[in-house]
Amino acid sequence: MSPRLTRISLVQQGVIAQNEFAKLLMMGSRGLIELAAPLTDEERRDFEIHIHGSYSSALAVQVKSVMELVRLSKNVRGLHCQFRVRAARVVNDPLFWYFFACLDRKTMRFLDPTFLVPSHIVHQQASPVKSGGFWTFAVQASMELVSADRWAPYRVNTLDLGTKALAIMRRQRPGESTSSLLALPDLVWLQRR
Repeated sequence: MSPRLTRISLVQQGVIAQNEFAKLLMMGSRGLIELAAPLTDEERRDFEIHIHGSYSSALAVQVKSVMELVRLSKNVRGLHCQFRVRAARVVNDPLFWYFFACLDRKTMRFLDPTFLVPSHIVHQQASPVKSGGFWTFAVQASMELVSADRWAPYRVNTLDLGTKALAIMRRQRPGESTSSLLALPDLVWLQRR
């Protein structure tokens, strides 16, 4: 008899979150968004997404999830997501975004709201701390809709995620993808020309 699992593993949580994200983008965009998962994860992208038939509007997205909310104060629930990145792999690019969500055990779906945030905002505002060859980032975002914290501009309800991603990709200008690297101490920045 095999031991009973009492908890979702981090690997399982990641797979569930990625699939839920993909479902919400495809259904929320009425099939306009196409997703592709890279065969390797060396560049920290879970998905490359683009508008069907328009390959110049691609975004790279890293999906992050938590399974519990924290109390930020007596009446305020918050999403707290901490993660480490090797210093050489921290990339700020207008086409690289993070998605943060809380997976609810009871409803087996993301709680509203979720957060879709440009990489440079995460790397600047998520309490970055460098230790050795790694940066640690901690996103602590209020789940309360009346909140005006630093993450509020990136808040998006699950049913609006597909249309939000479409709007971001449609705002891109042709050739917006960056290509030249400007090296800062242990941090890689991409510069627009």
